[in-house]
Amino acid sequence: MACDAITDILVRETGRFGPEIYDRTFATTPWIGLPKKDTFPEGMGEVISNLTYERSAPVTAEPAWTAISVSDGQEGGACLPAATKISIGSTTRTFQLYRRVLEGPDFCVEELRSPFALRKQLDQILAILADYVRLEWEIRHRHEYFRMCETKVVVVSSCPPVESTTMAATYPADCPAAMLTQGILNRYKSKLIRNGAAGSALGRENGGPIFTLICSAETSDRLIFDNADIRQDIRWGKPSELLAPFGVERSYRGFYHLIDSYPRRFTCGAGAYTEVAAFDTTAATKGNKAVIRSAYETATYEESFIFDPTVFTCRVPKPITNPASNFRFDPVSYMGDWKLKNILDRVCNPDGTIVYHRGIMAQASEPIHPERGVAFVHLRCDPSCNLVTTCS
Repeated sequence: MACDAITDILVRETGRFGPEIYDRTFATTPWIGLPKKDTFPEGMGEVISNLTYERSAPVTAEPAWTAISVSDGQEGGACLPAATKISIGSTTRTFQLYRRVLEGPDFCVEELRSPFALRKQLDQILAILADYVRLEWEIRHRHEYFRMCETKVVVVSSCPPVESTTMAATYPADCPAAMLTQGILNRYKSKLIRNGAAGSALGRENGGPIFTLICSAETSDRLIFDNADIRQDIRWGKPSELLAPFGVERSYRGFYHLIDSYPRRFTCGAGAYTEVAAFDTTAATKGNKAVIRSAYETATYEESFIFDPTVFTCRVPKPITNPASNFRFDPVSYMGDWKLKNILDRVCNPDGTIVYHRGIMAQASEPIHPERGVAFVHLRCDPSCNLVTTCS
């Protein structure tokens, strides 16, 4: 006996959104919390100079000491010996403010009546804007630390590496031919100690400084695990309080490894470098979305830093609100905080029903001790897959 057929007579919605709204996030990097920050001086002009008195030291391998003896008939006798004049030098460096202005999309109040879960959607949009500002600051700090580093090193296939020590704007005109190694780090660690960087290192163990290496996870793994003779030298000493928020719990061969998920990467031809941006945009269901650029994932060269907090200070201007009587301005946060704008306009916004968000970022990089920073550009390699195709 056949059963009666069931006829569906109910009308159902299709394409309705579920109650949850999801978002995609970016990996965090050390470049927000590590650089030292301060306010930009006011009333001192647009370009400000700072003064550093340099060190003075004997320049002969064994300075000559003279025996004390009675000098009969000589002017001043034994009380007027010959003296060596000490030369005193100083360096003047300049810095000034730079800024970047960001704006979010326009919103019309009449178009906010029909969207589902309106508050959740708007909160997600604000979170996207906040992430964008964070990425902008990270990119800025990477570039400024590179610019402020006095020592810029190209890791080539010979030793010593090719380097410049004049705060050059670019790397030396050689393309890298080797990966960053512990031996190269040790070489520059010794140089930094002689340049006075031990006192500003972010940690100490057994009386010696522990320097900070900012690199990709791939570079960190290779430094630790590719050398079977030294990969056991991982110390679980107490890290610097400055590094604890970044999850650093150990040092390796005199360095803390801080992972930068988006280090600068390059292509290089005939010694000319071209930076490859980490992100690209592609179409989403509505609008565009950020994706990792394929050329970034395959770029041949990568950058790592020995970080010192005294290389430069990021100076952000204070907002000016009331400089004199009858002069009043709205406060502006130069950290890129988003401020809602509703600007009346007779033609474009006569009723004040269109709003958008605007953020202003401004900072000046004051060089303090450029001699304590080192930038490396080197070959990069993806982790090996270590495929197993047969049973042992």
